[in-house]
This record gives sequence, structure tokens and C-alpha cells, in this order.
Amino acid sequence: MEIQFASLILSLSSLTNKEKIIFILGIIECIMSILTFLLYKIDKKRAKKRQWRIKEAILLLFPWLMGGIGGFMGIYTVRHKTHHWYFPLNNMLALIAQASLFISLLIIL
Repeated sequence: MEIQFASLILSLSSLTNKEKIIFILGIIECIMSILTFLLYKIDKKRAKKRQWRIKEAILLLFPWLMGGIGGFMGIYTVRHKTHHWYFPLNNMLALIAQASLFISLLIIL
């Protein structure tokens, strides 16, 4: 484990600033997508059990906090919030905005 972590640190030090920024944003995207997916999954489970639910505002916000992929996956794999037209639209717009950010950074940097 320590050797793998050390090799990751050494490989990061050889990257350019552009590559480091893209790498860090990719890590943030992965973490936030997992968190967003888990929020959708937890809310679906609570909905089935008629328990306290996560606010819709939070479920709509997290895709915009770099969790667009997780929100999109949460809607279609867990089948949660599919009857509300604004959830798929919100997640698709967040995903497009994040893809645009990555492409813009690749061009600008």
C-alpha cells in the first residue's frame, strides 16, 4: 500500500500544472459523483420505507457541485425521481456544464 501511494506521489510530481489541475478536478468529480449517487440511493430507500427524506433542493444542488455523473446514474440505475421532469434535466445540464469546464480547461491551459 505504501509503495503504491509513493509511486502515485512520484508520478504526480512529474505532471505539468495543467495535468495536475485536470487530475485534481477528476478526483473531485469522482468523489462528488459517488456522494451524489449515494444521496439518491439513500433517498430512494427512505422513500420505500416511508421515512424522513433528503430535501429535493439538496438532490438538485449536488449534481452542480461536480456530481453530475453520480446524479445521472442515481436517476437511471436506482430509478429515483424519474417522474419529475426537472431532475433528469437538472442532471443533464450539470453534466454538460462539467464537461464544458473540463474541455475549456484543456483548451485554455
